[in-house]
Amino acid sequence: MLSSLTEQCKFTLEGQAFDLCPILDGNDGGWTLETERRTPPTITKTSYSINLRGPLEKDENAAQHEQCPPGTWICQIVSNRRPFHNDEEPRVLQTVPVAGAMNLPNITRYHPGVNITAQLAPPRQDAHHDVLHIRLHGGFYVYGPQKADLQFICDHDVDEPTKPSVGWNWNGTHTFFWRTKHACGKQLSPGRATMTATHIPAPTEAPADEDIPPADGELPGDHLADGHPLDRSLSHARLALVLSSFTAMLVLAYLAWFPPARVRQAVSRFVKAHPRLARFRVGERVLMRWAYEDLEMEHGDGYGYAEGEEDVMVNFAPEADPEGIPLKPSPRQRAYAGYGTT
Repeated sequence: MLSSLTEQCKFTLEGQAFDLCPILDGNDGGWTLETERRTPPTITKTSYSINLRGPLEKDENAAQHEQCPPGTWICQIVSNRRPFHNDEEPRVLQTVPVAGAMNLPNITRYHPGVNITAQLAPPRQDAHHDVLHIRLHGGFYVYGPQKADLQFICDHDVDEPTKPSVGWNWNGTHTFFWRTKHACGKQLSPGRATMTATHIPAPTEAPADEDIPPADGELPGDHLADGHPLDRSLSHARLALVLSSFTAMLVLAYLAWFPPARVRQAVSRFVKAHPRLARFRVGERVLMRWAYEDLEMEHGDGYGYAEGEEDVMVNFAPEADPEGIPLKPSPRQRAYAGYGTT
């Protein structure tokens, strides 16, 4: 951990000496990085103000609510404009304090402090030099903590002075790439040493790095990806479960509407054994169709009801259930049924 980049711009890390003092001495006012992208019908601009020496100065020409709070070292401002309306001022959409030591008393989850850390990580392209990561913490936005990751990349051929470029923004981590010859560490002999930066060794099983964006060519976090919500929320297992459940419901509905003959006979025997269930009936048309099918089976393959059995759902037996209701109401009960004319 580095207490201050200005006071500890020379340090050693894993046996290598680094000198970032020329970078800090080359620009006292910090850096401003801007990128634009088309977001029809507007153009969205993302601007980063970076100061590695201390808090950013207040912009007297901008409204207070359109600036990061006091104590911010790195501030992100997102605005948009309509390209064919030159008389309109850009509209500020977001002000994100990325790093700093701010006073946010209304946010209990906020932990102030820049807490500058240094770490060496293997590069993705150049295998000769490790990438020097300088991280600044202490930022906070509505959805959680923020931090900056300055990735110093060794480049002997670049023309100095250089400045950072915007990398990607993912999960609250704002990454900047900085190609410079000052990121080329010098291997120290055992007897030499300078200011040492604390390095935390990696565990045996490296957990998933939250600072790294998704692989397979996915774009940074501020990219607006297209796609149907089902493509992102439903996995193959959930989709298979939904399809199997829907198929099972269709099969059960078909069996309930067109039950096999043996199932109907079993239901008839059960209803006969429990007469009180006979009052719950299906439609007359379904009962007639079942009766015709049973007659065809009885005369066709010889499989029918046992001797003395009958389908009480079709041939209603008053002695089985005195309170039962026939298929059709009696024409004598005009006061209740209301059939016929007066």
